[in-house]
Amino acid sequence: MSEMKSTVTDPLREIVELKKKNQQLEESLRILSSTSSRYQVLVENAADAIFLGNPQGNIIEANRSAFKLCGYSKDELIGMNIGELFSVTEKERVPLRFDLLRAGQTVLAERLLTRKNRTTVAIQMNSSILPDGTFHSVMRDISERKKIEDALRLSEEKFSRAFKLSPDAININRLDDGVYLEINQGFTNITGWTEEEVIGKSSLSPELNIWYHKKDRDALVELLRRDGEVSGFIAKFQTRHGRIIYGMMSARVIDLNGELCLLNITRDITEQIEAQNKQRKLEEQMLQAQKLESLGVLAGGIAHDFNNILMAVIGHCELAQRRIANESPARPNLEQIKSAAAKAADLANQMLAYSGKGKFIVEPLNLNVLIIEMKQILGVSISKKAAISFDLFDALPTIEADATQMRQIIMNLVINASEALGQKNGVISITTGTQFCNKNYLSETWLDEDLPTGHYVFMEIADNGCGIPKNNISRIFEPFYSTKFSGRGLGMAAVLGIVRGHNGAIKVYSEPQMGSTFKVLFPASTLVAERIEAVDQPVEFKATGQVLLVDDEESLRSIGKAMLEELGFKVLTAADGFEALAFYQQHRQEISFVLMDLTMPHMDGEEAFRELRRIDPEVQVIICSGYNEIDVTQRFAGKGLAGFLKKPYQLQELQKAIGKITNSLPLRQAEAPQQPDNHQN
Repeated sequence: MSEMKSTVTDPLREIVELKKKNQQLEESLRILSSTSSRYQVLVENAADAIFLGNPQGNIIEANRSAFKLCGYSKDELIGMNIGELFSVTEKERVPLRFDLLRAGQTVLAERLLTRKNRTTVAIQMNSSILPDGTFHSVMRDISERKKIEDALRLSEEKFSRAFKLSPDAININRLDDGVYLEINQGFTNITGWTEEEVIGKSSLSPELNIWYHKKDRDALVELLRRDGEVSGFIAKFQTRHGRIIYGMMSARVIDLNGELCLLNITRDITEQIEAQNKQRKLEEQMLQAQKLESLGVLAGGIAHDFNNILMAVIGHCELAQRRIANESPARPNLEQIKSAAAKAADLANQMLAYSGKGKFIVEPLNLNVLIIEMKQILGVSISKKAAISFDLFDALPTIEADATQMRQIIMNLVINASEALGQKNGVISITTGTQFCNKNYLSETWLDEDLPTGHYVFMEIADNGCGIPKNNISRIFEPFYSTKFSGRGLGMAAVLGIVRGHNGAIKVYSEPQMGSTFKVLFPASTLVAERIEAVDQPVEFKATGQVLLVDDEESLRSIGKAMLEELGFKVLTAADGFEALAFYQQHRQEISFVLMDLTMPHMDGEEAFRELRRIDPEVQVIICSGYNEIDVTQRFAGKGLAGFLKKPYQLQELQKAIGKITNSLPLRQAEAPQQPDNHQN
């Protein structure tokens, strides 16, 4: 029975197990079918184009993205050989390597796929073969990436080209230590350093020493750390050959392989800066010239009026001296008055010199002769601790100048040098020479009023004294400016005015505690110098006839009349040009000559002179003025002016001016006005 049960049970068990295995197989098939469907959905909706082909390369299946990428429909694409998607040229450039696929390799390549509409698209193609001999290829549209890469490459090429070919100095250096990593040709051209000499070295190293002021780089770095970018930063640099240049920088911080670096672009603006400096200097010179002109007009006007006042003082003083006995107790007082008036007249003359209107007699002069003649007076005019050395150029050309004014320049500059030495021993050197001066050289001088290029005679007066502080140099020629304890501050102003009046220029070199050099330049002349007479000999004459004295100042008419009468003339006075014309027409036969002021109201001396010449072409007129002879006589050039007399004048100067226009015999003592011998001046 039991054996029978066992026999029946075994088939049942096998049926149950077989059924269970069948269920498991069905489940596995269901899962496989489900997975296959999911993979199919994934492939169908993949963004990349997926192709399946037979061993001959014919497409047997493709997804939706493949149709979209190629532009073909499913019916058109299925059965097409995959090689038809690429042009002959493209297949030659990047072959389809079926040989590598059959060898079991995966082929990855970038190609240009030709669409149905014959346009091309850049793709990345990944192909491999399946165990059953079929292949599959995945294609990805990389056209946008290619555009970006091309744009980036183009940008890099442009940057590289700009970096290499830019005339500006471009460099990349480390932020912390300034070590150069890369430079361009512009950097080499501007600085003079080669790439081999610079790369790997710091701009701050003593070997290069490119930054003229190292603090400028510190300032640049500080700005970059704060802002990240800087433009318009101006600094001074030093080239390999020691030339100083100005650079305008644009810089920014960049990350180079994880290291902070500076990208610098520097433009050489040296010429622009120099042009700006030159323009600024020209503007300063123009302002200085305008200031000199306005102050000169003021100084000239004051000096003119001052001279009129001094005329009365000196004239009355001289008359008083002639009319009192030598033993009179008033004589020393008169001497003091005359001496003080002479100093005041000298001050007025310096004011005229500053105005550039102080020349009197222009003639060819040799500065060497003038300096040699002044040796003795220069020696006694300076400190006993100062010595004078002379270095005079033998073949010195002449200059056209007024001897008195040149003496004043020499004396003022030598005294100024002596005062700069103070109480210490020192040397004052006087040097003369000649040089050719171009526009650039003359533009760096005082009084560069468009002076012409050419040969100039120079005189240098130098000392090894205290020197002049840099901030004071611009003021040394200002009137009434002085850094000394005593002095009127007109000496240097007078020098400037005289040089200006002679179309010259001045160069000043000075360093504190090292000394100063004043170099005065005058245009060279080809005329031959005559011997300079330092003192005029008195002129005597026989006083005859009547004089018409014309002046709007009553005090000057009074003293002038007294001085003329002292010389033996009869005097007729007039207060202006109108009165002078009326009196001359009335007394024409008795009047020997006319002594007339230039500046008068109603009708001035120049207009009155023209009218007098119209009345009598032979009239003898001496013009008086507080201004200088050159300015006055130029206004009367070729018009028959008999003479000029500068105010304030002394009796001897009046006598000399009259003597030049009279043809009388020399004055005999018996014919002179009867005066005691001890009354003569």
